[in-house]
Amino acid sequence: MTSVFYSEEEVIAAVARLDRTRLSRFLRAEVIAPAETEGRAVYRQVDVARMELLCDLCDDFDLNDDALGLVMHLVDQLHGTRNDLRALMQALGDEPAEVKSRVQGRLAR
Repeated sequence: MTSVFYSEEEVIAAVARLDRTRLSRFLRAEVIAPAETEGRAVYRQVDVARMELLCDLCDDFDLNDDALGLVMHLVDQLHGTRNDLRALMQALGDEPAEVKSRVQGRLAR
């Protein structure tokens, strides 16, 4: 899979409500962490999606930097938990029917 990277100018153009001031704020608050290529900050598609969410949170809920950090930490935890659950479901899917049935019975309690 090829990674697509955005420059600062490209990411500002890609996120409608993002400007340099807001991008600087997000960087200072450490709620986004760009990669670095040839000594320059570059942004991935996941960073673009994250900045769209951050702009929503700022505009809709007027969150300060500490609150943004807390919310994004919780979002990151939720994504990690979702990935863990997906891996668990895949592992369970590979088990024999009797194991699946036993686990299903335990979950129904």
